Amino acid sequence: MNPAVIRAMLMLRLRRVLSDRSNLVWLFVMPMVFSFLMGQLMGDWNSGGPPSKPRFMVYDLDGGPAADALLAPLTDNERFLLVRADTTVATVQARAAVEHSRITAALFLPSGFSEAVAAGQPLEIELFYDSDRLSSQTVRTLLDRSLLQINTVAMANGLVQPPATGAPAPGMAAAFDEARFRTLWDEPRVALVGTTLGRLQEEEGFALTKSAQHLGPAYTIFFMLMFLLLSAKELVTERHDRTLARLMVSRASSVDLVLGFFLGGMVLGLIQAAILLVLNSVAFGIDYGDAPLALALVVLLFAGVASAGSILLGSLARTGAQADGLGVAVTMVLASLGGLWWPLEVVPQFMQTLGKSLPTGQAITVFHDMIGRGYGLADMQTLFAGLGSWFAVLMVLAVWRFRRLISG
Repeated sequence: MNPAVIRAMLMLRLRRVLSDRSNLVWLFVMPMVFSFLMGQLMGDWNSGGPPSKPRFMVYDLDGGPAADALLAPLTDNERFLLVRADTTVATVQARAAVEHSRITAALFLPSGFSEAVAAGQPLEIELFYDSDRLSSQTVRTLLDRSLLQINTVAMANGLVQPPATGAPAPGMAAAFDEARFRTLWDEPRVALVGTTLGRLQEEEGFALTKSAQHLGPAYTIFFMLMFLLLSAKELVTERHDRTLARLMVSRASSVDLVLGFFLGGMVLGLIQAAILLVLNSVAFGIDYGDAPLALALVVLLFAGVASAGSILLGSLARTGAQADGLGVAVTMVLASLGGLWWPLEVVPQFMQTLGKSLPTGQAITVFHDMIGRGYGLADMQTLFAGLGSWFAVLMVLAVWRFRRLISG
């Protein structure tokens, strides 16, 4: 390994790029222009406030004290918004709303619910919920707990002999009767019949509240990828000009040439990403979360992916025009499928799976998780492993193809 050759190639690439003012426009100006214009078109997704919560619909035909007591522990919950409808709907409509994720759960309280509870009459209330959604699980847990409290109170009232009534009434005792308690415990007066609906959802809703939170990182990734892939034509030009052959004669190995070109792309990508992320934070108020190591790692890995991809592309293309065409095509495909033009959260599940298998989808998902969900490094290990795998594969292929090109 020849550090002098690597350093010389790195500095040469930086001088070529930074000396051309048109490159500076595409590196820094156009990403911010696109972020601003597209932000104006897309607007805010939740008026800049906290993320909207899934709705828990309660169709209450009773409206009595028992209904209020049942629902009291479920109000002001951070995972869902309790909505008590003043009208009811058919159960088939409620099921459909849960299955299509329009609401997180639906509870039906029949007319006369409070009177039945007060009179100690057994009855059932109906709940539809998706057991694979976190907010639905919370609804079910809190309802079970609230019903346990109501049933315990009902049992206690049924066990205690009212004062000054003379002889004990049937079914009552002046003292605690354990056998009677166990019977009432096993046969609660109010039973919940839960029907689980829906399919497994790994993420609960869309956590971003402003379009800039998506567009800022998305266009940073997009222009970093596009600029580095389009720079592959420089490698094609150096091949045609016999620059690489002359360097090989001067005792530069293929590894030196690959590292020099790769590190030049890495440095350009890191400079571009750092400046754009700071500008987006200042201009659009983007908060990247509380995981600076995760932020640094995603930028570093994606810059490595893009730089390794540019070497592979430059080694495969036969002409500069072909390198440009392939670079644009690859960038557009990865951007559209990887969720840079629109959030992956708004596309069907199979498209989300496809997008998150690509480096662009993995990188933008990391930004969404940091910005919208406050995730840290440990929460996104799978995404970082995916980016690392893409980098390793592309780097191995780039070195292999480049060495074959030089030796041939």
